[in-house]
Amino acid sequence: MKIETGIKKELFTFGFDEEKEGYRDGVFYLKRPETREEARRRGAEAVAIMDKLKIKESYASTSSLGEFSMDFVEGVLLADYDFSRRRKGEDDEKTLWVEEAPWLEEVLQVKDAVFFARDIINEAPSVMNPEEFALRARQLEEIGLEVEVGEGSWLEENGFFGTLAVGRGSAVPPRVVIVRYRPSHPRGRLALVGKGITFDSGGLNLKPSKAIKGMHMDMAGAGAVLGAMRVLPALEPNCEVLGIMPLAENLPSGSSYKPGDIIEMANGKRVEVDNTDAEGRLALADAIVYAERQGADAVVDLATLTGAAVVALGELVAALYSTDEDEARAFMEASSESGEMLWRMPLLDDYRKELESRRADIKNAGYGRSGGSIMAALFLREFVSEARWVHLDIAGPAMIDKPFFYMPAGATGFGVRLLIEYLRSKR
Repeated sequence: MKIETGIKKELFTFGFDEEKEGYRDGVFYLKRPETREEARRRGAEAVAIMDKLKIKESYASTSSLGEFSMDFVEGVLLADYDFSRRRKGEDDEKTLWVEEAPWLEEVLQVKDAVFFARDIINEAPSVMNPEEFALRARQLEEIGLEVEVGEGSWLEENGFFGTLAVGRGSAVPPRVVIVRYRPSHPRGRLALVGKGITFDSGGLNLKPSKAIKGMHMDMAGAGAVLGAMRVLPALEPNCEVLGIMPLAENLPSGSSYKPGDIIEMANGKRVEVDNTDAEGRLALADAIVYAERQGADAVVDLATLTGAAVVALGELVAALYSTDEDEARAFMEASSESGEMLWRMPLLDDYRKELESRRADIKNAGYGRSGGSIMAALFLREFVSEARWVHLDIAGPAMIDKPFFYMPAGATGFGVRLLIEYLRSKR
């Protein structure tokens, strides 16, 4: 969707009306929203109308859209995405005309960040491996961010022993991408950690056929972090932000890590591998320890971590866990603004016993799916020392089977706008 500025009332025009939806007097009226999220969804409805009527060019009447003009346009932009159509190169681009507005550049930057994440996450797994992800991350150097790629001996020297174990079965070695945003006078240091398992077969605990489909999107957490980092030079938060993305392929081979292996992690804890399909938490644990060693006073991680979170909350809501009430509140407020839905989940110590091991300090998985999302969060908490910590299990909304308003089937880019709204509070 192209955005052009100017008053074009002669075009097919969208507006809001409190009483009656439908086309009249040269305007297609949509039901007036009551919230920002409803306005975004009206934007998605407008795209559906344009597709149905085969309209290539339309006008958004900001005088009619009023206070929700920005959110309506954001919904239009986010809804007009199709990875397969982009790859085929079909000429299906639409244009929306809007009046010049101070928020327009901001909306376009957010859209670009979300699409950047969606494209990376949707990419075929034979293309988007740890090496290719690192190459895409290098693009952020062009906008003034610092990008470092750790590989080989760097991983051992910096304690990424879980990530190394997970990636042992692949011909493509693991990597860790680190992106830094440094303001002139930072107040604090924040780490954003994204799970980057570029393909998850389950390892030797191989997933069944139905479950393995879509596992090229198991790096949606890393994709969301990388997408959000793109906006920071324009957003200008007053804290230093460190994006940390451990990347690996979890594949079965003669060199794969095995159930029963014991991994000594960077913080000294020994982890018994109970299930090689509980691999993401090993990579995240590495990154959390590294973040604190880099001086992060707050750590936020995003991960498509457990099927249990999907069972509990479905495809539209992510699970939020936190050790800090202020940070949890900040994310719930960001959720309300962005429309990316969260539900606060408990860190129940009673479930910790399910992770006890007779051979090591802790196991990487409990038994079955019961409370599985909580137990995964409890495992990660073992690797948090002093930092304020937020864990987002985005397994449900990161990738969906059917379109939902402005969220397309496949990778949704969930978490990008949530992180951006959260970081606004750091300005």
